[in-house]
Amino acid sequence: REVMKYKMICIDLDGTLWDALEEINDSYNAFMLENNLPYRFTKDITSSYMGLTPLETARLAFKDLDDDKAMKLFHLLFKFEIAYLRKYPGKLYNNEEEVINALSKSYPLYIVSNADKGYIENYLFGCDMNQYFKGHICAGDTDCDKATNIKILMEKEGINEVIYVGDTLKDYDQSKKAGVQFIYASYGFGSIDFKVNKIDNLNELIPLISKIFNN
Repeated sequence: REVMKYKMICIDLDGTLWDALEEINDSYNAFMLENNLPYRFTKDITSSYMGLTPLETARLAFKDLDDDKAMKLFHLLFKFEIAYLRKYPGKLYNNEEEVINALSKSYPLYIVSNADKGYIENYLFGCDMNQYFKGHICAGDTDCDKATNIKILMEKEGINEVIYVGDTLKDYDQSKKAGVQFIYASYGFGSIDFKVNKIDNLNELIPLISKIFNN
């Protein structure tokens, strides 16, 4: 099937393409113990950081530190987390590879995440998914929010019809800000309590995208 030249799918990572919550949480606590630091994390706490930018996460995780010190500590923690996830990657969702493979034959696929540099690569290479995506962009690359990053990709590809797939209210807001369509992955970490295009599992993604794009 011919790739749609004027349509593009951008997808969030955490809670949409993989669930690495347990591994991230374990890496945070391992880092704190190894470095004799007082901070401890539970999966509930770590889950509340999903979808946030590095600075937003650092402020929540290290409330007693100023932004500068919090970010310094977060960058050390993040480096440790990246190495940890290389050994212990997150888990893909059911039928994910089949769905993403099928979508990649019809549309250019990009990952747009609020993560720091190096995080998306753990998903792409750790889960052997790199072949299906044309590229990726994150807050760590540009210091920009998702709306701006989506627009950067639209300009790069010369595309104005885009669907963003994400699992949080913030993803919905950023899609609106970027002027693109949105699909809510309700199986992820966030919740949206009003009517919105929604999937409860990845199998529902292809028919919904076709419907929105009127293929």
